[in-house]
Amino acid sequence: MATARNPIQVIKEAKQIAKDHGGFVVEKAGKFLVYRKTQTCNVFLGARGKPDTLRSFVCRCFNFK
Repeated sequence: MATARNPIQVIKEAKQIAKDHGGFVVEKAGKFLVYRKTQTCNVFLGARGKPDTLRSFVCRCFNFK
């Protein structure tokens, strides 16, 4: 029987994926904000409220499979 993943693990995984691909995730006011690092400024990509949707969004933003 499959066990549910711990939300903290999912958040850490999403943050690591973003970091490895030139971005970062910020937790603010109950939401997770996703940014891409650029030479001139950071670019806001979007926000998500749940860890599962956050990981999915980060994977789509940074073309991670």
